[in-house]
Amino acid sequence: MDNIKVKLPPLLLSRNGADPDAPASFGRGNLLVCRRGKGGNILLVSLYRPKVGNAFNDQMYLDLIDVLHLTANDDSVSAIVLTGSGPFFSSGADLKADGGISRTVEEAETTVGGRQTLHKPAGRFMMALIAYPKIVAAAVQGPAVGIGVTLLLHCDLVHLSPTTTLWVPFTRLALVPELCSSRTFVQSMGLSKANELLLLGKKVDAETAVAWNMASLVIDAKEEDPFHQNSLAGRMINELDRHLLRLPCGDQTAHYFVALMKGNRRQEMERVCREELLKLDERFNTGQVKEAASQITFGSAAKKVHTTKQNVKFHFGQRPWLLKFSRVLLTRHY
Repeated sequence: MDNIKVKLPPLLLSRNGADPDAPASFGRGNLLVCRRGKGGNILLVSLYRPKVGNAFNDQMYLDLIDVLHLTANDDSVSAIVLTGSGPFFSSGADLKADGGISRTVEEAETTVGGRQTLHKPAGRFMMALIAYPKIVAAAVQGPAVGIGVTLLLHCDLVHLSPTTTLWVPFTRLALVPELCSSRTFVQSMGLSKANELLLLGKKVDAETAVAWNMASLVIDAKEEDPFHQNSLAGRMINELDRHLLRLPCGDQTAHYFVALMKGNRRQEMERVCREELLKLDERFNTGQVKEAASQITFGSAAKKVHTTKQNVKFHFGQRPWLLKFSRVLLTRHY
């Protein structure tokens, strides 16, 4: 991707832009965007924080909110295809960023009324995704964690690479299901399988994800550049374009189908999402998240390593528990 352009104000929405085939850095620099499809009406959006596995921070949430809001009322955009840059689709929430778990716990401890995630970038992104009136598809080219998984159940199409794994370690971190996963997982795969993921925190491979109705296809696309026509995202775009958007009145057809298939469930999803975020705030505000983080162990079953202030050389400020929180996601899972 040597031909990445400079940041565009605010988004590559014009079909007549210079060299529209080249990806452009969007907003705060956490996304790459590009027009695709014969009519240029598919917006390819790649999460672009490859050094941290495309982990979500506040800036990425805000960029995604902007993309959703800008394209929702733009008639030249019929669909968004979301993918990732590098080997990861997304490693979930960035636990070490300014908007990560440290500040969240601090806010819960010091803010009058406690943490209110619904009004934070993460909560606002969730609501924007639920309300989005057009096609959102996901080309998941590598491992996905946390919100990188739960957002997939709000996508109209999901294709996976053979290297994809899906993991939602909410119980390990004393959190709660997020982005309606307490409802969408059960609806998609049934209560027992949903709890293999949510309650037991098990990681599943791509074939299992398809069998459990979390995605529709596993495609072995060798091309790693997400903007190449033979990448997983490129092949998904070709499918959308050829089988839907190039049809007579294809744009309008897509609008009707999305409205009928997802419109009726919007209010329910918004209600569930709010309930989950309130429960998440409750766990932060009562100190449960911090307590769980301080007791996390990692390593083999034969030899558990308990990270303490005495046996760790590097920790974040005066919060050694935060290091445990971060390291647990980087140990023996990918």
